[in-house]
Amino acid sequence: MDWLSPIKDLFGFVFPFLERLPAIRALLGFIAVFFLPGFAWTLVFFKRITIVERVALSFALSIAVVTLSLLSLNKLIGVRITGFNSALIIIVITIVPVVFYYLKRLITGRLSREG
Repeated sequence: MDWLSPIKDLFGFVFPFLERLPAIRALLGFIAVFFLPGFAWTLVFFKRITIVERVALSFALSIAVVTLSLLSLNKLIGVRITGFNSALIIIVITIVPVVFYYLKRLITGRLSREG
């Protein structure tokens, strides 16, 4: 049993369910690949922009970050580009900036209350 087997079991449960609903699968895939990673990174890098600017930057950053992450991991480390690996990489590059954003907010909130 490898360490990825619980994650593979979760994907094994979700993917067959989504295969029956191709429109929902396409919509979720589009959002996960072309919007969420970029939106998460705009929270970290851009503080004072409007929502329209944030959405536009989200699409551009998502395309760049997802593509560059997949290709660089493939070339540098030798990670094969499969659906499962791509989904894991997209999840990681979406969660990392969200965690960073909330930790930063937590720290600045505590500092402003103390001082």
